[in-house]
Amino acid sequence: MLQDFLIPFATIALAEIGDKTQLAMMAMAARYKHTMQIFLGAMAASAIVDGSAVALGNYASKYVPKAPVSIAAGVLFVVFGIYTLLRKEENESAKAKGMTKRSVLIAAFILFFFSEFGDKSQFAALLFGTQYNLLLALLGALSGIAVVLAVMLHIGKFVSKHLDEKATRLLSALLFIGVGLFTLMRALGSA
Repeated sequence: MLQDFLIPFATIALAEIGDKTQLAMMAMAARYKHTMQIFLGAMAASAIVDGSAVALGNYASKYVPKAPVSIAAGVLFVVFGIYTLLRKEENESAKAKGMTKRSVLIAAFILFFFSEFGDKSQFAALLFGTQYNLLLALLGALSGIAVVLAVMLHIGKFVSKHLDEKATRLLSALLFIGVGLFTLMRALGSA
């Protein structure tokens, strides 16, 4: 019974290291001060995405095409990156710091949701749901994502403290655009 939790936990945690969604959350943490809201938004999205995979796995894989969702995620990443690049620098610090907790939570939720929907962790959760206790498999998968997410958020905060605002903004924008283009290329290549 312990393996029903540990195998999904370890597999998902390893799969999430360096994942595009985790990199996007790291970039958000470098830009915005509300790290807890980023974590909560991302985990709420993960609970829905991975929860749906475990509970409705077979249905989701048959009737929800992966390519359109991946294309939407890629476009969203690129739009966030371009927005970050084009946003006026004046009072940028005040805007980033003044962004409400709610808006940061919503942005993290939307970005994580579209990025993870159809991602390898969702399909892994689907497979674990067929082999292990559903609740333990879901808790293992969510715990693996939470551990990696917490580390990436800390890295994002470290980056924001050690780079000036302009460099942080440029790095965040390039990371969003790069992840978006990579996601789009993969989605269009498999479509």
